[in-house]
Amino acid sequence: MTRHVLVVNPNRTASCTAAIDRAAAPFRIAGIEIVCETVAAGPVSVASMADHARAQGPLIDYLAARNGPVDAVVIACFSDPALAAAQEVTGAPCFGLGEAGMLAATQRGLRFGVVALAEASVARQRRRVAELGLQARYAGSRAISLSVPELADADRTVAAMIQAGRRLVDEDGADVIVMGCAGMADYRQALAEAIGAPVVEPTQAAIGAAVAAALQGW
Repeated sequence: MTRHVLVVNPNRTASCTAAIDRAAAPFRIAGIEIVCETVAAGPVSVASMADHARAQGPLIDYLAARNGPVDAVVIACFSDPALAAAQEVTGAPCFGLGEAGMLAATQRGLRFGVVALAEASVARQRRRVAELGLQARYAGSRAISLSVPELADADRTVAAMIQAGRRLVDEDGADVIVMGCAGMADYRQALAEAIGAPVVEPTQAAIGAAVAAALQGW
């Protein structure tokens, strides 16, 4: 029997959804169908608290109107917008990138740091860390000051991520790094090799958890 995992990008940037789809490739195993979709009515980026708020309504409307079998859902945004509401409207286990990525990081080291998309993302990430009760394990966030569409520029993005990652390790005391946006998914290996520390790609952390839940019928 095939299990169906839905991965939804709540921002409308197509290049971000393409990166998410590539990150899903290792999990496309026998018996698992993974579909990556975009909420066309969503914001271009989800960086600030205002972006987070704007993403929630279109995301929930999209999920409520969608037809087809779903055994698990991934909200493919580090802000985890409307995560509890998504579970309510779909009736399926739902996983957010922020929660999955940060929890995975606590299994790799004592203190994690987040490479944030923008300065506006930092306050939101601090709030999410507090909601998850992970303050004692959080070294901080460092922004690369790019928008989601700009992440498609690989050279610029990797250079900014390496600079932020090194500051998190050298100045903030992080021993594990979490990539703070789904659109960064292609750059995990380059970042890990440059900074010499484990790097958690949260899209894969959330998809892995969703696949496990779907296979086990959670």
